[in-house]
Amino acid sequence: MSASLSPQESALLPQIQQWIAEHRAALTDDLAQWIAIPSISRADRAAPGAPFGPECAQILQQVLDQAEQAGFKTEQHQGYAGSVIYGEHARDIGLINHLDVVPAGDNWTFPPFALTQHGDFVIGRGVADNKGPGVLNFYLLKLMRDLNIPLHHNLRIVYGLAEETNMADMTWFAQHGPVPDYSIVTDGMFPVNNAQKGQLSFTLNVAESGVLAGIVAGSASNSVPDFASVRIAQADQHAVSEKLALLQGIAATYVSIKPENDGAFTLEARGNGGHAAFPDGTLNATQVLLAALIELELLGDHERQLAETLVQLFASPYGESAGLGLEDAESGKLTLNAGVWYSHRADTLSIDCDIRYPVSWRGEQIVEMLQQQLAATTITLDPGWRDVAPFFLPASHPVISLLQQVWNDTTGNDDRPYAMGGVTHSKKLPNAITFGPGYRKTAVNTPDFLPAGHGLPHGADETIHLPSLLEALPKYVIALIRLDSYLLAQE
Repeated sequence: MSASLSPQESALLPQIQQWIAEHRAALTDDLAQWIAIPSISRADRAAPGAPFGPECAQILQQVLDQAEQAGFKTEQHQGYAGSVIYGEHARDIGLINHLDVVPAGDNWTFPPFALTQHGDFVIGRGVADNKGPGVLNFYLLKLMRDLNIPLHHNLRIVYGLAEETNMADMTWFAQHGPVPDYSIVTDGMFPVNNAQKGQLSFTLNVAESGVLAGIVAGSASNSVPDFASVRIAQADQHAVSEKLALLQGIAATYVSIKPENDGAFTLEARGNGGHAAFPDGTLNATQVLLAALIELELLGDHERQLAETLVQLFASPYGESAGLGLEDAESGKLTLNAGVWYSHRADTLSIDCDIRYPVSWRGEQIVEMLQQQLAATTITLDPGWRDVAPFFLPASHPVISLLQQVWNDTTGNDDRPYAMGGVTHSKKLPNAITFGPGYRKTAVNTPDFLPAGHGLPHGADETIHLPSLLEALPKYVIALIRLDSYLLAQE
């Protein structure tokens, strides 16, 4: 820790570390209970008091029950969110988190909805995004209370339930409240995030796509699919197997044939899954499958032309091959992901896609550019696309500066705020700034026991390094003390 901490702050650090050592096991046990509930946000399964389906209602009730048993006040916000509150003051500082997760997907080595401990790592859907940080917030309130750290504002954790879909949770909460004066969103990386790209969610339809209409891949538009398959009804399986054995490149390594009883077979392809906004290290399994279909000569002329068009369209996760190679200094490159492949209409392939675009652009501009690229093809853009505008605050913003200084003071670093393609509740709540608790990869916090491409948020075997997660606690304590003082001076 840096000497630029005040004497009072420095004196807290050994107390915090002792508290962490005493509570690590209990925190892990609570996280296991949260991970066990497959809380995928499902508005299509809404019921009174449960707008995002039964599993989201279940996890929220469990968390609120635990908080009440621990002696905290709780509030239920009509099933859209829930609050856990510490303090008896007139105004709040928020800690914003979400309890919904993306679907598990395929190719897990460990069970997705049962917490696995492997040394200092824990594995399960949501350990990083965002139940691990969520249980950390809960224990942060316990820590502040146990160490009797004085504040002039309440601490209000707000747990959302639809961050991974359309953020209807915080849209509702922003309208109905009670919205904190300022909030820390614990759904990102350290240090402080001051720019988030815009997000476009849309569906492409490919009519008269023949065999391609049978492609099945992915579970969420904002996740890179790690598995894709298509059923082939009319082909010589033995001859195809011989061709497959002679292939070179990714198709040779990641493609297999699964025979069926009627003489047909399923062509299966594997990739490396992950979060659509962070494509480095991922491989979309549909690119592998399309390449194999072409190289194995399993398509008619029209189908082959469509497949080649799709390969070209999604060749780069940064959109260059789709004519969308955009970038700005504030937030970096655009990303493009083809996340879910399916067919709801005969002979028509549908693809749910995700674009994260730089903060200096508008969603309408991106849609217009995409439509121009599609004009020469038979691929159409469904008119029901959705745009979430970018988020941006200058590095000089007082709370951005305050949180950045906390990071630098507690690490001895001289870092600056960062931009990302990830979208958090910062876009939905006023004065809500994303600050941790994730860390950049190091040899210590990166698992070496998982298959290549595993361990990422939204991917198979989602993993978090527990000591790194816990090390966020002293940073949050210092941040809350300083933010509390800053807000008091503004009142």
